[in-house]
Amino acid sequence: MVSTSFPVQVLLGVYLGLLTGVLPALVSWGLGFLFKYFTGVTIPGFGVVVLALAVAGVNGGLLALADATVLGSTNQTALLVAIIVVLMLSMYAHAKGDAMGASMPKRISLRDLTERTLSADVIDLAGGRGQVRVVVSGAVDDMEGYPPLPADLREHLADFSATFPADVPLVELESKVVERLRAEFDLADVSVSLTERAHASVAAAPPVGALSKRVPAGKRAVSLSTLVPTGLARGDEVTVVTDDGRHDGTVVSAKSAGGGGGAS
Repeated sequence: MVSTSFPVQVLLGVYLGLLTGVLPALVSWGLGFLFKYFTGVTIPGFGVVVLALAVAGVNGGLLALADATVLGSTNQTALLVAIIVVLMLSMYAHAKGDAMGASMPKRISLRDLTERTLSADVIDLAGGRGQVRVVVSGAVDDMEGYPPLPADLREHLADFSATFPADVPLVELESKVVERLRAEFDLADVSVSLTERAHASVAAAPPVGALSKRVPAGKRAVSLSTLVPTGLARGDEVTVVTDDGRHDGTVVSAKSAGGGGGAS
């Protein structure tokens, strides 16, 4: 490379500095970020300078293999400018990495990543407390490993809707819907996925000997076809009045859509 004027040498130095300074800048940024994020320690500026010059030296050596005149005595000004550019890029990148490592939150829990909330326009604030009405959306799917749902049970599940407190995350609300479906339809298993608009996608398994497991030893379950109060659920204590007298028992199953309730 032939000798050139001072302005051209400066431009050549800036070009060489940018060409060889990208990798040192990336390394300086990465180390600055990692050290600050994991240890809270800032790498000293002298360490950044040594590291940047070492990486830039490797780049410059590779560049010299392509053109040996780059490192000639006639280009000392360009080399000096290139070194300054490399150091400026590395120090700037290190400062940015250090600042990013200090500002990034160090504790991100799985709950923070998965916590979802309901859309504000589906929450009913009547009565002073937020309520949301959950409705089943789409077809009710069968669960793998269980018999398919009977047609009437699938229809009842598809028509299910209920009101729940709206001041809980969607994950917790899904659990509440699962509990309600289990209690109301005696399902062997059920999974619920809610959208932000309280639309539920449901997959369920029909009852498989579940009722007998709820009857305590020494007790018998009796099925009755009668009117039941709204909100009657499994576990409620009831009194049945017949011609023979009053009989106390515990509800183990209840169906309100034309079915009967079982009590022990």
